Amino acid sequence: MLLKTPGFDALVTAAAERARTCGLAADAIRIATTLDGKVPEHVGRAALGLRERLYVELAESQDAGFDAAAESGGDVLLLTETGKLRVCPEGSRPAERDHALGVVKWSHRPDSLARAWSTAGDVQRLQFEEIARWLADQGTERVGARIDALDHALVHMAPLLMYVGEERVYSNLGRFANLPGRSLAAGAPGSLLTALRQTPVSHWPAEHAAFVVCLHALISSGSPVRAEEFNGVQLAPDQVITFLEERVRAYGQTVPDLRGEPTGERLDRLAGICARRRQELLRAGTVFYRTINGVSLHKREQIMAEPVTPAELPHPIAALLCDTAGLPPVPDAGADDVRHLVEAAVEHLSNAPAPAGFTTAYEGFLHRFFTTVADATHSDVAMGRGPKSVAVLHSAVPAAARGALATRDFYCCVAPGSSFAHRFDGDRDTLARALSAYSARMRYNTWHYLPHSMSWTEEIPGRDDWFFAPMMPDLTNWSDQHHTGHVAFGVRHALRIPLGIVLEGRYRPGLYDLRLMRTSGAEYQLADLRTAIAVGTVQAMVHQAAAERQLEIHDFDNVWYRDFHGA
Repeated sequence: MLLKTPGFDALVTAAAERARTCGLAADAIRIATTLDGKVPEHVGRAALGLRERLYVELAESQDAGFDAAAESGGDVLLLTETGKLRVCPEGSRPAERDHALGVVKWSHRPDSLARAWSTAGDVQRLQFEEIARWLADQGTERVGARIDALDHALVHMAPLLMYVGEERVYSNLGRFANLPGRSLAAGAPGSLLTALRQTPVSHWPAEHAAFVVCLHALISSGSPVRAEEFNGVQLAPDQVITFLEERVRAYGQTVPDLRGEPTGERLDRLAGICARRRQELLRAGTVFYRTINGVSLHKREQIMAEPVTPAELPHPIAALLCDTAGLPPVPDAGADDVRHLVEAAVEHLSNAPAPAGFTTAYEGFLHRFFTTVADATHSDVAMGRGPKSVAVLHSAVPAAARGALATRDFYCCVAPGSSFAHRFDGDRDTLARALSAYSARMRYNTWHYLPHSMSWTEEIPGRDDWFFAPMMPDLTNWSDQHHTGHVAFGVRHALRIPLGIVLEGRYRPGLYDLRLMRTSGAEYQLADLRTAIAVGTVQAMVHQAAAERQLEIHDFDNVWYRDFHGA
């Protein structure tokens, strides 16, 4: 069975071809901004610069026509290689890699259009210039500190791609990269931040100043991954202020009146309010999660309105725990009842014989657990990752030995749902290769997060190739566009529940996780995420109990997948 999907470039090309079939500008605009329904429309429109937003609103309100065959005689709509709609006024030259969609045809071109285009451009430019002057007045040392903070955050987080104005792209993703990340190291000559550090602010393009100040405000307003909430959209000062004010209100605070303050000062103060209030909510037990559009990489923090309860645990999972523990079901079980059930199950597993195909009973249980989860949630695959042994993570182990841990020291148990396995029509070798590929990537992820999960980022400075450990559950749709592994193995819709345990008296976030995946079919919904959180709560209890009993993992490497799932 073929799991590979066409990927992002093919998606952009297909959307451009579809837009060219339209006879109305409004239809072409909708297809281009949503990449033919794969990106939420409000996100696609938020990528537009101020002039472009005014232009498309006028074109839509005037029922302007659209002609893909016309080569001149009007303003051209374009779709960039990053997936952004652009308006190219008559007489301008598009970039070579942009997809020309067609020419806007006005029945009565508004007399105000040229004036509105010019005025919007002036407003946007003045906004950027104001923040550039403010940043220049901060002095070289404070500017350098902001750039250092951005450098540090960008190399330890997932890809970014955002816009300032109509043409400037800021990204650390693949061929678009001009920022540090997987493609460019911090301080690399090709990094924009490296060039900015060596140049006075007064010599920067004003858009660069807006980018530095706005992105710094975002990474200071909570977790640094807050920056990902502007993926695929404009990083404009007024839009960041609106965003931060909305977050302040969502956190239950009153937005202070800062209208008399410079824009840069407003951004800094709002970021500080957000960060402090968010920490208070976390300490109070508020559950945050993120919704993610995998096409635009746009991520948005949400707050769970009601806490997830044990009643949301799928019945087959509860039944599996009871069966393993040898205990009867507990009606209306609460959190303490579930914890007691998990403790009894893991205690039994620590002394039980291993089932066929597994080294220990604990490993056999994990595989059965994830198989049950996959079927109960109508997922193609369920998986969980973590360290093979927690003993090697303890502080008594020399820092050099801990820093030398490799992906082989971690595992990921990947289990197919029954319907997914049937889709391979008996081709067990291909199924085994797919599951093994999922597992290999997740083993890498645990290793990648480990220094942050274990607070080793200062203790082991030589290992700087780490990412911030995930803290929030994610609900992702259309994730099979950019990530090479997701494209190759069809990871289209996914849920991720980061899990941690307590080691040596400290909570270690993101050391484990639960992931559910669908290669096709219905997108995951909030109800699915709540179910996954309930399952993840139980899974974390299992890992905690296993760690306290020093249970170790030996299975779930490439050879195991070939032997267990292959022919």
